[in-house]
Amino acid sequence: MGCASSKRVDGGAMVPYRPAPTSFAVFDINAIEEPWLKQLNNNPTPLTHETLPDPILQKLNMLDETQAPQSWDEVSKTLENLKPKLQQTQAPPQSTSPPQKTSSFHTLEELDAKLNPKPKPKPKAEPVEEVTRPAVGNKLKENMFIIRDRMEREKEEKESKWERLRRDPLADFPEKCPPGGAEAVVVYTTSLGGVRKTFEDCNRARDVLESHRAVVDERDVSLDGGFLREVKELAGEAVALPRVFVKGRYVGGLEELLELNETGRLRRILNAARVERGVGRQACGGCGGARFVPCFECGGSCRVVLNNVVKERCPKCNENGLLHCPACT
Repeated sequence: MGCASSKRVDGGAMVPYRPAPTSFAVFDINAIEEPWLKQLNNNPTPLTHETLPDPILQKLNMLDETQAPQSWDEVSKTLENLKPKLQQTQAPPQSTSPPQKTSSFHTLEELDAKLNPKPKPKPKAEPVEEVTRPAVGNKLKENMFIIRDRMEREKEEKESKWERLRRDPLADFPEKCPPGGAEAVVVYTTSLGGVRKTFEDCNRARDVLESHRAVVDERDVSLDGGFLREVKELAGEAVALPRVFVKGRYVGGLEELLELNETGRLRRILNAARVERGVGRQACGGCGGARFVPCFECGGSCRVVLNNVVKERCPKCNENGLLHCPACT
């Protein structure tokens, strides 16, 4: 069956498959030269033939000639001869023992010294100072109970200090009482203007105390040398004026006085000490607050004439010819 144009296929004859001539190539793989092998082929390594030693060749020749099996004794002897001989190990040199000490003696003194050797003096051991370390215990951890106890203790200390100050505000000041100043406010000043700063500091301290209307015992060291000796004994040799004392307590200089006045403690101190308030010596009709008047005996010359002949030092006035005002003393 089939169309008229189709060819008849003979099913009996099988045609083998032959690929196209361009699909494969026949070549010798041994003829391919690799590029890394060309250098090796150009420099061929000569073959070395190992030569056997003469004893082995002789034995082999003997075996070929005789063509008879050798006994085991002969083979073992042959193998023993072929083995390399080991070098004889050198024996270690004998160590010479040191000469032993002999207990021989020549005289009786040597025998006595050997039997009763003298004790060697022991070196004196240097005293070692023992350093005692303070025992350090483990610190307690900060907990709420320790912190609360510390705060309460600090609060009690502050309250006790405040109560003490409120009861006696002068308790924090050292006790230094000038002569006759146990119940008064004593201020050591100077009226000389040679040192301008000292003069201004004295005027400023005077103004602060007058602002509180406190009655002040002002002692001018320029008018009486005794006042200068007093303040040096109380406050020290290199002391700067002014110096303030309240009821036998040393308050300090101008800086301390200004600090107390600014914080309000000066007013409490004067109130607690019950300092006299008022005009004081400023209203004195004799000296006008200067506290000194010229001497009535010498008139300020510090000299008196006895029997119209001899001049002597006036016993009543000071080195400046002044007397304490009898009206306000």
